[in-house]
Amino acid sequence: MNKLDTRVQIAVIMLVNTLINKYINNQHILVIVTKLDRYLFKQLIGPFAFFCFIISGILLLNQALGIIDIVTENGQPAYIVFELSFLILPKVLITAISISGFIASVLIINRLYNEEELLVMMSIGRSFIELSKPFLLFGILIASLLFLVVHNLNPYAHSKFIEAQERIKKEYVTQIIKPDQFISYQNKYTFFFGDKGNNGELSEILIEEQITPDTTLTHIAKNGQVIANKDSNALLLRNGSTQSYNKVSGTFSLLQFDTLVFDLNQLRKDTISSESSLSSLNSTMLKKKISALESFDPRLGRAVSLYHDRNAKVLLAMLFPLLGMLGLLLGGFNRFGYLIRIISCILIMASLDLLRGASKSWVVENPLIWPAQYLSPLLCTFIIALIIWIVSTKTTGLFKIKSKVLV
Repeated sequence: MNKLDTRVQIAVIMLVNTLINKYINNQHILVIVTKLDRYLFKQLIGPFAFFCFIISGILLLNQALGIIDIVTENGQPAYIVFELSFLILPKVLITAISISGFIASVLIINRLYNEEELLVMMSIGRSFIELSKPFLLFGILIASLLFLVVHNLNPYAHSKFIEAQERIKKEYVTQIIKPDQFISYQNKYTFFFGDKGNNGELSEILIEEQITPDTTLTHIAKNGQVIANKDSNALLLRNGSTQSYNKVSGTFSLLQFDTLVFDLNQLRKDTISSESSLSSLNSTMLKKKISALESFDPRLGRAVSLYHDRNAKVLLAMLFPLLGMLGLLLGGFNRFGYLIRIISCILIMASLDLLRGASKSWVVENPLIWPAQYLSPLLCTFIIALIIWIVSTKTTGLFKIKSKVLV
């Protein structure tokens, strides 16, 4: 910035300051304040949307790698990857929204520092508390968005994700019965079916099972048929033999049979855990579930901790933008301390989130101490209040520069 621009800026500051002093009780000042608040608020929206998109994409890509393994292992079509990825997007947004709000706050304050807009705002009478207002409003906007995701959208998507996984797991029968193909399943079973009739009759059946690393069990049958019930599936083999071979000892045994039932339920993957089923409930249903659970039920602690953890996440997301903004202002108008202040804020955020996770585990063990899950938001509020008190003592570099300009 050249000397002429500096003189013009100082002249504008002095002119605006004179107008404020002259018309301090005039209602037009409220318009100036409102416009500045709107200006800062709008400046925060763009970076927030950009970083939310980038962070969500990175996290979603990481999650998609595990989804691809599920799809390929179970022989599903490629579109299932996109379906499952879409269903885990709300879970990814929970993390992305909180981080993006903090980054947007830090980025905007940094820009206001560099372009000296912050100095101009403070020189026309804006205090740190007044400057915090648009960042708090921005935090409320983020918290409102996260509230919808955490309490409603994510549980719904999680329930659909579990349903999709269960649907895939239940399709293992159609995945292994493919005529004239050797199908390897779970790196333990090998299936071969020569033909499948219109009535479901199977012919020329071979099933090889790796019992141990040294022992192989092979079932061979001329024909068979799948017997399906509501909760179980079995393969009825007819006119065949069972062969067992141990490659270490060289032992071989052969057993002829007329009929043999091969349990297909052993091919199913693990079932849904109680934690996953609770995560599928929105907060209204979760509260009803908590009321219905007995005090000795082990699920009560998980349900209570899950509900209050959702609230803690929303509160922290509201406070993080304000924490980032005030964290940079704490050092005053000193560009050399940016990196240290940003790292300090990140460490505080990580510590608060770690405390949130730790308090969740405490409540799982003892549901009666559920207020402990709000220690993290309360501590963040205390830190913000402490920073506001420190920067309001008029000892920072910004206030010193402001006084020099107004003299």
